[in-house]
Amino acid sequence: MFDLILRNGTVIDGTGRPGYKSDVGILGGRIAALGDLSGAESRETIDVSSMAVCPGFIDMHSHSDLSILAHRKAESSISQGITTEVVGNCGWSMAPVKAETRESVLKRLLGSLVNREAFSSLEWNWHSFGEFLDTLEKAGTGVNIVPQVGQSLIRAHVVGTEKRNATRGEIEAMKDLVRESLEEGAWGMSTGRSYRPGGFAPTEEIIALAKVVAKYGGIYATHMKSEGDDLFSAVEEACEIAEKSGVKVEISHHKAVGKKNFGKVHKSLEMIASARQRGLAISVDVYPYEFAQISSLIRLFPEEVWDHIQKASGSGLKSSGDFPTQEEIREALKDPAVIRAIKSMPGLGPVLERVKNYLITNAPSAPDLEGRVLGEYAEEKGLDLADFLVDLLGKDGLGVHAAWPISSDDVYTVVSADFAMVGTDAFTLDRPIYPTPIHPRHYGTFPRVIGRFVRDKKLFSLEDAVKKCTYMPARTLGIPYRGCVEVGFWADLVVFDPTKLEDTATAKKPYDRSLGIEYVLVNGKIALEKGEVRPVFAGKVLRRQ
Repeated sequence: MFDLILRNGTVIDGTGRPGYKSDVGILGGRIAALGDLSGAESRETIDVSSMAVCPGFIDMHSHSDLSILAHRKAESSISQGITTEVVGNCGWSMAPVKAETRESVLKRLLGSLVNREAFSSLEWNWHSFGEFLDTLEKAGTGVNIVPQVGQSLIRAHVVGTEKRNATRGEIEAMKDLVRESLEEGAWGMSTGRSYRPGGFAPTEEIIALAKVVAKYGGIYATHMKSEGDDLFSAVEEACEIAEKSGVKVEISHHKAVGKKNFGKVHKSLEMIASARQRGLAISVDVYPYEFAQISSLIRLFPEEVWDHIQKASGSGLKSSGDFPTQEEIREALKDPAVIRAIKSMPGLGPVLERVKNYLITNAPSAPDLEGRVLGEYAEEKGLDLADFLVDLLGKDGLGVHAAWPISSDDVYTVVSADFAMVGTDAFTLDRPIYPTPIHPRHYGTFPRVIGRFVRDKKLFSLEDAVKKCTYMPARTLGIPYRGCVEVGFWADLVVFDPTKLEDTATAKKPYDRSLGIEYVLVNGKIALEKGEVRPVFAGKVLRRQ
């Protein structure tokens, strides 16, 4: 007797093969039988006629290790069909950690990306990488977790946060921490080459650590040095690391940001394809949106700006280490002394030169600015950019949201590459985290690819889209018994209507859930039924053996 039979569905197995009609029998959390099971008995049966049944989506680039202990149901993930998340990306992971890095690096990271409570709500009862994974297992999670260790955290742990080269002894200590993390279950190491403090490491230091990862058969996932003006040299560095260390490389959220860089992905993809032809194992992941990470515009200013304002205000305005509140920002920007200080800043020109290129996604006092590039809007309206910014931020404060723009054609080009997979670059949520702005990718990434990009854009077949989201990431990472609808594999499954699958989340309404997903199974347990996420916490921490 089966635990569950899904009857009369069309199986899209993840390999790219054409879909076929089949029942799916599940027993003990695994797929036990495929084919005509009309004569079989089961404790529960669900008729999925007219539905597609495919493997659960594997999020190749997630930051859910930052939020999962406070959002254990993983509703934003499960509601879009994600059953497995590859975490510890962009050089950040939650372990190994010591008091100094916890109170500096991770406190700032969680406060800026998630919210102020994200740090203080945790018990922090772990130090090693393995102890963090033990904590996740004890807590229980709604999705499977595939952990990586972050190089930024490793460097902060050993070298600190200052900008300098590591000594020979420090490099050996970092290699030891990477090795320990791999032996305790990490699938690889990630870098954030444009972030502090990991970005302070020269290429040779990354190669030394990547060699350790390569010996264990792990993967090196990199947020490259540049996704804009210096995109090509950043790709060259990723290829150099692959060649000199022998490590598998995953280029994270591949794109070219800023209008002047639109179209560069054609050459960058050619560079990657050439490296693959030379025998290097390099792949990319991508999220399917025309704008990058959304932040409060005011948070995108350099720290020096806040130091300058703080000195001018004399009002106790906090620096970016403990970010000002909405009320503090509005109050400060009413002060003529602060306004004069901003306009007289020696470094104001470069700041405005950067800020003017952002796409504005939310501006309550200027709704016609939304969806526009800031500098283009100001020029069109004949506005002085500095005056306009002071006025706008004085009215809306943290409510002005901005992101780097991305060309839609570039998104289609990257996601269509035969070595491209899909990642949200998001962290899972069970509830809103106002006032922190979030991106619609938190709720809509995979339905956007498998629904909109297949049905409306016709970029690839349904079978190929599913393969990018399931089989390819499982094989790239080497995760056994996941990513395919096959007897003996774990029953991570998504049941959806291909004619109705649609993402609805937008920059203005990022918490809106996708349509068309009827059921999601995690390790054989029904985690979503007709749009409702169940608190079954059926996920597993998948430690690399």
